[in-house]
Amino acid sequence: MNTSEAVFRVLLSISLTFAVILLALFPFQDPGSGSRSISILALAIQGGMMGIAVAGLYFEWQPFSFLDEE
Repeated sequence: MNTSEAVFRVLLSISLTFAVILLALFPFQDPGSGSRSISILALAIQGGMMGIAVAGLYFEWQPFSFLDEE
């Protein structure tokens, strides 16, 4: 496994963990409250991060190849 793949896997796992925690908190929040709005915005950001990580893994993007030893 190269450095870029490891970074994308870590990013995906952290984003997925935070998204699951946020989704678990939704039943305890009042609809229309400020905390629920912030949770929705945070969930949107997590979705974007997961999308970037999945795309990086799928297309085998190598933005950190300069860190790999050759």
